Amino acid sequence: MIEAVADRFEGAPVARRRRWSDAFKTVMVARSCEPGANVSALAREIGSSPSQLFGWRAARPDR
Repeated sequence: MIEAVADRFEGAPVARRRRWSDAFKTVMVARSCEPGANVSALAREIGSSPSQLFGWRAARPDR
């Protein structure tokens, strides 16, 4: 049986949530919609995940 140890996670790095401006999202979504754009490469370039970029695309008000 494995026992959970409470202090095991002490000292683990705490990641802060990044806040992206609406203007930044608009620019990145536009770039990702250009013909031949690679969403994965663009996400890597901005330090995000492809799923986040696809989420921004899905949330566009013009859809």
